[in-house]
Amino acid sequence: MIVGIEVGGTFTDLVMVDPAGALTVHKLPSTPADPSIAAVDGLRELLETTANSAAALGELLHGSTIAANALIQRRGARTALITTKGFRDVPFIQRQDKSVVYDMFYQKPVPLIGRDMVFEIEERMTADGNVATVLDEEQVAKLVDRLRQEFEVESIAVCLLHAYANPAHEHAIGEIIASRHPTARVSLSSQVAPEHREYERASTTMIDAYIGPTVDQYLTRFGERIGEVGYDSTPLIMQSNGGVVPLESARRRVANMFVSGPAAAVTAAAEIARATGIDDLISIDIGGTSCDVCLISGGRAETTVKGTAEFSVDGLPLNVMMTDIVTIGAGGGSIAQVDAGGMLRVGPQSAGAEPGPAAYGRGGTDFTLTDAMLLLGLLDPETPLPGDITLDLKLAAAAATPLCEHFDLDAEELAARVYRIAIANMAQALRRVSVKRGHDPRRFALLPCGGAGPLIAAAVAEAVGMTRIIVPPHPGIFSALGLALADLRIDYVQAEGAVRLRDMTAADFDARLDGLRGRARAEFDALGYATERMVFEFAVDTRYVGQGYELRVPYSVETAKADGPAQLIEQFHTQHAQQYGHSFEDRAVEAISFRLTAVYPREKPESANGAGGDATARGEREIALPGARDQYVVYQREGLASGFSAEGPALFVEPTTSTPVPPGWTIEIRDGDIIMLTRNPS
Repeated sequence: MIVGIEVGGTFTDLVMVDPAGALTVHKLPSTPADPSIAAVDGLRELLETTANSAAALGELLHGSTIAANALIQRRGARTALITTKGFRDVPFIQRQDKSVVYDMFYQKPVPLIGRDMVFEIEERMTADGNVATVLDEEQVAKLVDRLRQEFEVESIAVCLLHAYANPAHEHAIGEIIASRHPTARVSLSSQVAPEHREYERASTTMIDAYIGPTVDQYLTRFGERIGEVGYDSTPLIMQSNGGVVPLESARRRVANMFVSGPAAAVTAAAEIARATGIDDLISIDIGGTSCDVCLISGGRAETTVKGTAEFSVDGLPLNVMMTDIVTIGAGGGSIAQVDAGGMLRVGPQSAGAEPGPAAYGRGGTDFTLTDAMLLLGLLDPETPLPGDITLDLKLAAAAATPLCEHFDLDAEELAARVYRIAIANMAQALRRVSVKRGHDPRRFALLPCGGAGPLIAAAVAEAVGMTRIIVPPHPGIFSALGLALADLRIDYVQAEGAVRLRDMTAADFDARLDGLRGRARAEFDALGYATERMVFEFAVDTRYVGQGYELRVPYSVETAKADGPAQLIEQFHTQHAQQYGHSFEDRAVEAISFRLTAVYPREKPESANGAGGDATARGEREIALPGARDQYVVYQREGLASGFSAEGPALFVEPTTSTPVPPGWTIEIRDGDIIMLTRNPS
């Protein structure tokens, strides 16, 4: 049996897949003070429900927002940065560009540590990896002692000039710290982000050091608590790249956990894309706190690249391989409020799990998107939410009163406006991953998940002109399901500086890739996994000579053996034209970094299909969407046989969410318990 546990900002989701492929799902409110409490409590409850013991579990997988929360809320460790003499101000000078071009009051992001915690040492590497100034190890030892004793530093980031070309000095500093202060956490840029660009590398290393102790302590607690439940194997932890690694490996690469939870949903969405043959999807994961959007092209999720907003977190660059997820503060708990200009705004603040929306009856007084959807009829006050939460219409209406008085609206009118604003915000997130990346969203299908995703999928699709929606099985716990489907995956990179592709041969490529393969095999062998089962995927960060940023181009070893770099150059021109609308066929192309993704395929659980049940309507519910009030025929999703179809308005309810089908849309149940919504031609 396999169990996936995903901790979100509002709910913690669990899924168990037994050997026959049958799924058991469970959902309970998260515990923000210590997310591992809800995770382990949920595991206990799931085991009790299924009459199983933890010892019977074959694998346990976990995803969490702990890294993101520690960074965004600035609740990290006391951290110092050691850098090359003369480069103390790199984290503060940053770049000369403005991320918000027309903001007259723009200020650069505030670094995680102050200038008083950045320390220089005597050493110097050249860009080609030669030693220009020998490392002063005695100076390092004295500095490290001072950091621990005088400044009480918990974590130390080390980012030396050109360490990606020759990491010897960084490794020596790491050994000095380990020998003198073994309890101090150390982050070396040559291990965390071994690439050029000094500021981005320093920023990533500081992030890893800053959140390292917090994430490490959380993973340790989680491991101990599931051990107390009776699980004695090593849990697998979701990474930002959509793959999992053993817990001990995750503790060493905490910067790779930033989008751990949302990446699991994208992993599941990519599996749905391959299973349905609809390779081009945009997934939208809407929970209680956030809305996470990702574009899947050709059955593969896009990854972040330099030069995009998603390459940074809270304005600070994070140079690791991450699923290209755009996250906005828009979820069921998003709070409606009056902004500084007197206009109605929804989010990014959220009521979260505690106290939650007003309708939860847990002390919340702010009017949220959940309250709005309850007043509009999208949510049923007679149906309890996970965690035995019963929605209260009177409390939702009471929370709306201050805003109703301010804008001279009744409660339903206010709810409709909150709903429309939330839809507009989410539609803008879809455009960021599609239109701003050179893709037309109208040729993609929308895959909604999360507790609120299916509830507003049709409205979001209409806002961007999309005509197809795929609602997967168990959308409300889709991230947990994604954990059960994830492979082990670790990414490696070798920085080159800048090498012109036309000057390279296939043998030159093979030499670099062989080095990356060797590193991958050594690490997976140390983790106890059979290296003969590994699958390797290659890519090269390429650009025109003189360009400031690169594109990541897949590299086919088989094709390249015959064509050398010609195939890669042609692919780069094509990809550049797609993203920017033009290419320069006569310009020289250069490689900046070679990348390898090592994948160890896990045995995937196969979900057992339902036998098909009663397709009789369960009644009607009045839903008042903006501009239209209709009676929706209500169906229970569970058990609907493949081939069932219906015209909107209709509503399909299930334990973790509901899928409204507005007028003008057709719904069909397909094999694998997939719901397909199609917008009728107007």
